[in-house]
Amino acid sequence: MSRRKKTKRMRSTELPDAGNLADGNSHFFEPTDQEIHWPKTHRRIATLVIAGYLFVLLMGPLSNPVASPYLSGPIAAKLSPIHRAFFLGHGYRFFGPDPGPSHLLVFKGNRVDGTTFEGVFPDRKKNWPRLLYHRWFMLSETIFNENATLPSPEQFNTQLEAYQQQIEGRQKLGQLKLATQLQHERDAGIQQYRTARQRVEVLGGAVAQELLRRNDGDSIELFVQVRELPLAEEVASGMKLEDPSLLSEWLPIGRLDSSGYQIISPSSSESETNQPPPIVTPFPVTMPSTEESR
Repeated sequence: MSRRKKTKRMRSTELPDAGNLADGNSHFFEPTDQEIHWPKTHRRIATLVIAGYLFVLLMGPLSNPVASPYLSGPIAAKLSPIHRAFFLGHGYRFFGPDPGPSHLLVFKGNRVDGTTFEGVFPDRKKNWPRLLYHRWFMLSETIFNENATLPSPEQFNTQLEAYQQQIEGRQKLGQLKLATQLQHERDAGIQQYRTARQRVEVLGGAVAQELLRRNDGDSIELFVQVRELPLAEEVASGMKLEDPSLLSEWLPIGRLDSSGYQIISPSSSESETNQPPPIVTPFPVTMPSTEESR
């Protein structure tokens, strides 16, 4: 009995009395003059950190997949180590409003013993779970975008000649300021083209070497294949997403043998344009490891 009374007394001292709560006399709700003081210096530092993080976060979708060559592209290139470290370089615009066609990477190669091998990725039968399939899908999309937008050396030289003609024409008209601006754009285009070509060589060469290692091959050729989306009327009539008629022909993009990796730009077969070379997206995509594919 004494233990029960003691427990009851302890509980009565811990809980506020209902009458006191109604009268507003409980010490649990008494106002206090003490405030939490946060030094102004600390508040400024926290504000700068939060603002900086939001800036880095927003630069990801603003520069991927299409970046401005004068603003978001150069800024995102400086921030790319942070984006890779914290996985913030997301291109959300890829998924809406219209994702467009998808792109497969097809490869075929030869082994030292004379046998051949071929394959394609992403492959829903081999690349699972779904998240791993998504990684391979993003890799094939990146390879296509990098190669499809890369002009061939002949096309790029034609673009440079067009720039030079415009520069000389402005100089003859006495428009020196505009001629200087065109020269800066030409020089920037040359640097962007060199960077883009280097990215294609590194990415394509790394993928080709990894595929050779996994298939014990000696040489390999890489192709891209476009899978178009069916129209609403075609889906209503019974067409499946896997319909073979939605697949394009293989477009060669590169080959790797004992002499090294060679780029074959799909754009070399298209009509030449006088547009400046495309800006390069600053977010590289890593190859899924062998352990992830198992």
